[in-house]
Amino acid sequence: MKFDLALQRDAPKTGASQHKRIIVAAHFVRAGEVGGAEHMLYNLISGFGAHSIDLTLTCSDAGRLDPLALAKFKEQPGLRVVETGGPEPRFLAEQRAVLRRDLDSDAVLFPNYFVPPWVPRRFGRAVTVLHDLQYRHFPQHFTRTKRAWLRAAHSLASRRADAVIVPSDFVRDDAIRWLGPTSERKLVKVPNPISWTRFAGSVASTRPIERPYILSVAAQYPHKNLDTLLRAFALVALRNRDLQLVLCGQFPGGLRGIGGTQQALSGLARELAIEDRVILTGYVNDATLGVWYNHAQAFAFPSLFEGFGMPPVEALGLGLPVITTLCAALPEVTLGLAHLVSDPRDIEEWAQLLGATARDPDAFSPGDAAVLRLRAHYAPQRIAALYLQQLLGC
Repeated sequence: MKFDLALQRDAPKTGASQHKRIIVAAHFVRAGEVGGAEHMLYNLISGFGAHSIDLTLTCSDAGRLDPLALAKFKEQPGLRVVETGGPEPRFLAEQRAVLRRDLDSDAVLFPNYFVPPWVPRRFGRAVTVLHDLQYRHFPQHFTRTKRAWLRAAHSLASRRADAVIVPSDFVRDDAIRWLGPTSERKLVKVPNPISWTRFAGSVASTRPIERPYILSVAAQYPHKNLDTLLRAFALVALRNRDLQLVLCGQFPGGLRGIGGTQQALSGLARELAIEDRVILTGYVNDATLGVWYNHAQAFAFPSLFEGFGMPPVEALGLGLPVITTLCAALPEVTLGLAHLVSDPRDIEEWAQLLGATARDPDAFSPGDAAVLRLRAHYAPQRIAALYLQQLLGC
């Protein structure tokens, strides 16, 4: 059974944090270019709307935020967006923002691993989010300069911040390993918030394509392992003439900190003679993504490394059968509801599970009660309350 995209409702406002002022730094966001951290931030801001706080979202330029998200922010009570200007890189812009005399707060959140060298006391507690330490596991995907910067930034943030939020036990254990045991007292696990109302406008949409399809949602970073998925689908396509594969996610050329062009996967599809069976959409907005989710037969996520991994959780919350890997945090965050490939690069294993799911998707779908539990676990209003506990020190 697929679940209504609009099922999740906002919780009633609570008074526990009434009149508290929170600043959230969004200088790192460039819509569609920074991966899941962007949508994690949007979901969290939505969750804060269920609590009685005054929320200020700072950014260099509001034009860098997703237009649909920005429109929702303008309607959210107690929320204002402040453009602070400042040069690139965003780290300088974040430092400049906290030096402004017209800004202060009870707490400030830096949602993407960086805490400025000096945060005046008038901003209250400083909290940051460490999404993962991928550069330690796949150094080949990062330049030497970027690796050195990440090592320094993570180390300094763990010392400067009053609390460091991590999205999974996997990341917490990884951070203790690489940052040292002294970091443990500041590390707090809070899962990423997941919002299914993001896609609510697509509930009554017509099918985007006539044929049944398997969906994958992932920006085309190397660790997403999408080439293995294409090779496995090529085997499935030989036995299922109608099935198609749809890949939604930013092309390499549109991502920050990565080289390459959008031709990489399309070239592989031609090489495998399945170019007419594979659709590469590039980055799509929430409404369009919701349409693809709403009509998919199954969901595949072949990633080699995730500190969290939002798309498979989104798919499970919509009742889709999900196939993913045993890698990193994926078994943890999918709460035992996904079907796991033991070897993420095993094309035959992927093909067998994809084929079986395509033949009988209902047999691989999560149960209704499990879907409801998952939605409640990752509800933005619940996760926002956990963030407020760390921000306000209560």
